[in-house]
Amino acid sequence: MTLTLTTKEWDKLWAEAELNSQKNPESNEFIYQVPKQLGKGYVRDIEVYPHLLLSISDSEYHDDVLIKIPEYNHPLQF
Repeated sequence: MTLTLTTKEWDKLWAEAELNSQKNPESNEFIYQVPKQLGKGYVRDIEVYPHLLLSISDSEYHDDVLIKIPEYNHPLQF
């Protein structure tokens, strides 16, 4: 089964998960738990340079997740 979410729904789930996040006071590092409605695991974000983020994820979702993202006109996309 595939769970289809809008970006608004996706952001809301992660905003709730962010309330339980951990921040390392010695660095720009955050650890977020995957929202329990989606699965289990974590995402670790490290700001290695201003505006450059390294994201490491160890997570397993209950179902496939499809996020409907509106078209964004930007010169660099992937």
